[in-house]
Amino acid sequence: MYWVELRSAELRLFEGQQHERFGMSIAAPVSQRRRRKQKGVEAIEFGLFFIMMLPGFVWMFITGMNFIRFNKANDVARATALMYIKGQDMTVLGTQEILARVGQGLDLEVDDGAAPPNQAASNSRGSGLVVLSQVQFVGPNTCNSCGNLNHYVFLQRVYVGNKSLQFNGSTVQSALGSPGTGIWSATTGSVTNVYTDSTAQVNASFASLWTPAIGDGQIVYVVESFFAGGFGAGQFGGSGVYARVFM
Repeated sequence: MYWVELRSAELRLFEGQQHERFGMSIAAPVSQRRRRKQKGVEAIEFGLFFIMMLPGFVWMFITGMNFIRFNKANDVARATALMYIKGQDMTVLGTQEILARVGQGLDLEVDDGAAPPNQAASNSRGSGLVVLSQVQFVGPNTCNSCGNLNHYVFLQRVYVGNKSLQFNGSTVQSALGSPGTGIWSATTGSVTNVYTDSTAQVNASFASLWTPAIGDGQIVYVVESFFAGGFGAGQFGGSGVYARVFM
């Protein structure tokens, strides 16, 4: 018996020397008591991390969804501008229905909701509004002695969608302003007395958008799109999106 125990001790010593020779070590086993104390630590850490990062994840998701809405609003404005500059009559219901299809999902309503084929153009429904403007710079070659000399004036203004659309309780307004109601036709969108009536002038801030300035008599086509609402609510929500295109 003594000889067997001695041989066993020598064998363990020999194995330890071999492990040390080849750079190996034998790890001591983890005690059951220590193992029990460490159980569930990963779950607690993950839970704390998730609680702290949840607002960030929610913000990224909502911002991404609202960015998709902004891209869609920009698509509507660009498609409208391309049709407008090519001479399409934007006051016709059929043309406006094309814009409604481009803005599908943004609730751009262009008719009165009647059953086909009895629809009529309407500016009182939906959550979207597209504002189209023709603007001209009045220089001395256009009108030398006019009251609106060296000013930008409206030649036409057309509304597609809900003119009463609101962001945060306030009705949306074009950044260019609006022509006076007395010189603007709601049917054709045309503006009369553009060279003499001061109410035909565009907001003065419009000139700062052009460097160099627009030439005498040149016409600019401007399309603005407004779409109320957004993905999310409260501090994570949005009142609406706005896009603008010049051509």
